[in-house]
Order: sequence, then structure tokens, then C-alpha cells
Amino acid sequence: MYSDIPGVQILLSLLKQNNIKHLVISPGTRNTPLVHSAECDSFFKCYSIVDERSAAFFALGLSENLDVPVCVTCTAATATCNYMPAIKEAYERNIQLIALTADQNNYSRFHMGDQNINQIDMYTRYVKYSVDVPKIINKDDEWYFNRSVNEALINLNTNGKGPIQINYRMDYSMDYLSYFPEKKLPKTRFIKKYELDDVNWNELYNLIKDKKIVIFCGSDYYSNDDVKKLLLYFQKHTNTVILGDYYSNIIDQNVINPSIIGEVYKDKEINLIKPDLIIIIGSVIYSPIKSNKTLFSSNVESWQISPECKLNDGFRNVKKIFKMTSYDFFKHINDKLNDNDYSDSFYKSWTDIINLVKLPNLKFTNFYIILELIKYIPKNSLVHMSVLNAIRLSNYAKIDKNIKCFANIGADGIDGALSTFLGQASKTNDLCFLIVGDLSYMYDMNALFNSLQSNIRIFVINDYCGSEFHKNFGLLKIPTLNKHTAAKHSTNMKDVSSINNNIKYLSATNEEEFLINIEKFVCKSDKAIVFEIFTDAVDNANKLKEFWNINQSTFRNFKSKIIKKMSNVVSSNTKEKIKRILK
Repeated sequence: MYSDIPGVQILLSLLKQNNIKHLVISPGTRNTPLVHSAECDSFFKCYSIVDERSAAFFALGLSENLDVPVCVTCTAATATCNYMPAIKEAYERNIQLIALTADQNNYSRFHMGDQNINQIDMYTRYVKYSVDVPKIINKDDEWYFNRSVNEALINLNTNGKGPIQINYRMDYSMDYLSYFPEKKLPKTRFIKKYELDDVNWNELYNLIKDKKIVIFCGSDYYSNDDVKKLLLYFQKHTNTVILGDYYSNIIDQNVINPSIIGEVYKDKEINLIKPDLIIIIGSVIYSPIKSNKTLFSSNVESWQISPECKLNDGFRNVKKIFKMTSYDFFKHINDKLNDNDYSDSFYKSWTDIINLVKLPNLKFTNFYIILELIKYIPKNSLVHMSVLNAIRLSNYAKIDKNIKCFANIGADGIDGALSTFLGQASKTNDLCFLIVGDLSYMYDMNALFNSLQSNIRIFVINDYCGSEFHKNFGLLKIPTLNKHTAAKHSTNMKDVSSINNNIKYLSATNEEEFLINIEKFVCKSDKAIVFEIFTDAVDNANKLKEFWNINQSTFRNFKSKIIKKMSNVVSSNTKEKIKRILK
């Protein structure tokens, strides 16, 4: 019989699916649900040793002899401290010891809570990986618990072997700790790790050949043409869509930038383009479409390719992680493809929706000037977008495939864009462009005291405040918005830029002045150039909202036309199925 405590069920299920069967047990109250559930399961081999220090060293010897992971489990508080010597020994000698430390409610720690010490990261310097997982109350807790334990077990033998700690909450009543109503252990999500030498490529091919596939390309500053060729070949021979914003640096006419539809179409509106499988490459994904749970999370499986085997479970559905480069993965899987696999139906579904996107009359807003600027940027340039609107709106433009794109989208903060850009520009003679807002530029203005190369081009959009807050909130909701939240100011960037004599300054307050100076800005010069554009924050926010509203309305009309057209050619039963899908 098994406990019905979700955390216990997830732990035991993942141990079984990882073929980890040896548990060295010390008696206690908090680990009782785990212990009794394991001893009732014939898969597990259990050993009873009262002294936790001795138990841990016994497990160490067992693991070393068998060369397999071995668990030690104990109750909360000082019992866990007794594992320290053996864990240190395991760390020094690369032995796979798993410390399953049961814990109490951390809120009562140091406030009259019995047997309640701080167990979180207690072996930090002596383990390869340590996770502290919560008591499962909701779906977020369940996902976090599952993901964290998967991560810990993956790290047991990734880039070398060694010990790990899984600290889990067991702050339940005595009655519940001794309650074992389940006859069968539920199976939780298992994330399987593959290394290059242990992949059955024929088996993987059979898993993908009939699927609608999305390849999601995260940021990759060093992306090369060889990887892009392999991706395009894979797309040509499967029913695949390649999604990549400009920071993936995989730009091609057959690669779809999803950012524009990620912001204008909502969860319920894009079931038409739902994949069966997602393959994730690169690192950080900027595009807001990543947050669409209906499209990418519900009943969809993800595979992640990561040379470092660093799990990125943002869609909450990773089932396989491949410890290899994108080049190696697609080179091997492409060898299994044939021309008969090809279908472009899924790709056409995506392009049909992309082609619906309409632009309003943009007037002289930051939306207009960013789209226009990018038209003028020469090939083989580097473009760095600072934050928020600079990143968002540049992804709505058409950027040449020979332009390298970058942004600090890891932490996605206002600070450091100028300094990062100057560091990049210092190692090339090509023209380098920074698109930056007034607050971000002033935040990092100390960088201007450095020596500036003549290939530097800084495009500053000055609307005298943080216009993102006018988009998020607006003066109708917060009349005092400009006072503190949006940080309204009256600073001219000509004055800021004057701290360095090696800067040429241009400006524009309207479309005519912009078009006059843009040619000077993108040409070679003996000095760095700052081009400041003055716009209005309220106009900028309203124009962006108008763009979103127009396209949401367009897509609703598109769905209605599909339903009407289908009603003339399909049965009533089929029509109802299509309606349910579209809804």
C-alpha cells in the first residue's frame, strides 16, 4: 500500500523510472510515508540502519561496490546533519549518494517548532546538486516538485558523478503520515537524459515522423550557418515550423518570428497552429508566445537540446533532454529522414496567420521609427536592443539575415545595455547599432566616459519617461504615473552625450528631420554618432494598443470565415468538431 501524499508518490515514481532501487533507512516520523510505501513495493531493496551517520557510510559502500545510485532517508532536524561526513566523502570520490531529507514547515522554524532546523542547502559545498521542494498544494507546486526532483536525478551523473540532496516537506498530522490508501503508485513525468553515444536514432525518428513539430530557437549569439542548414533540411523533410526571434540569430525566409503573433493573439485563438512536439534549442527565448499555455503546454511534449544538460522547463512538458549540440542532434536525426516524410501543411497554417497581421497608421511614434531605422541598417552590422519596447518593436521589423542581433534578455533589465553594447563593438570594425530608450541610456551613462570607436551608432528614443508604464497602466488608471513610476524628466540626451568629445550628435522631432538624418547616421564617420528621436509616451502606448486591437479583431474574423466555409463542405458532426477545435 502507498501513501497518497503527492510528494511521496512523485519521489518514489521517479526513483523507479530512474531504476534507483536501493534505500538505506533510518527510523523516524517524517520519512514514514516514504519508507512504508517503499517497503511495500517489491521494486525497492530496503536496508535498516538506526544511526544516520553509519547508514550514510553503509550507502556509500553499497553505491561504490555496485556503481549505482543509493538513497539514504531519515527524519527531520539533527538526523539530517549526521549524513554530512559520508556526503563529503562521496563528493570527493564521485559516488552517487542521494540524501532524501524529510523536513518540517519552515514557517515555524525558530518559533517553537519542534525538530525544525534549517535543512535547505545544508550540504551545499559537498553535493553536485541540491533541491528544496515544497509541500504540494496546487498545480504549480506539483510542477515545481516534479521538475526539481528530475533535475536533481539528472545531475547525479552529468559531467561526472556525485551526491545530491532532495529536501522535501512532510509537515502533516500523525494520522495522515500513517495513512496508506493507494493500491497502485501513480506514474509521474520522467525526464529522460540522452547523451550522444546512447541515442537510438531510429527510435527517435519513429517518434517524430508523423508529428506536427515546432523547433523553438532560443538566443544564440554564435549561431552558425551549418546549424541553420541542418534545421532547414529537417524542416524540408518533416511537418515542421521553425520559430526564432532575432536573438536566435537563425534568420531565414523559412524561419518564422513568432513575436508578432505572440502579443496579438491570445491562448484561445491559436489552437489552429498547435504542435504535437516542441524541440527547444539555444538558451533564452524572448518571444511572448512562449507564455501561451494552450498552444505549447497542454498535451504537448517538449524535447530539449542542451550541451550543458541544463533543463529549461518553461513549457512544463519536457520529456527528453539531449546532452549534445544542436548540430550533433540534427546531423544524426537528418540521416534518418526521407523525402516521403515531407508536408508543409503545418508551416502553411502558421504563415496564413502571420500574413493576417496588419499595421495601423504608425505616425511619428517609436513603432514607426524603429521599423524605419532597421530598413537602413547595412548588412553585416551588429544590432543591440536595450529592453522592453526596443526588443519588442525590433522583432516586428524585417531584419536582414546577415545582421547579428543581441539583447540582455537573460535578466531583461534596464541596466547595462550601453556598456554591453560598447563591449561588443570594441571587438569589430563593422558598424554597431544600439537601440535604447532614454531611461536605459541615462542609467548607464558612465559608459560614455570610455574611449568610443567610430563604428558606434547609438539610437536613443526619448519620450521623457518610461513609456512601458504608459502601456501597462496609463494616466487614466494612475494619474500620478509620471511622477515616480514612469520617472518623467526633461533631460536632453545631447547634454548627456556631451561628456565625451568623440561623439557626433543628431536629432529629430518629426518624420522629415528623421529622414534627413538617418542617412548620416548609418554611414561611416570619424566619430561615434548618437541619434536622438523625440516622441510622446502616450502616443507610443496608444499606437501599440491600437496595433494589438486591430489584429485581434482580424483573427476573430478569420476564424468565422473558416467555420462558414467548412459548413458548406463537411457533415454536421465534423463541423461541430472543427468548431470545438477553433474555440
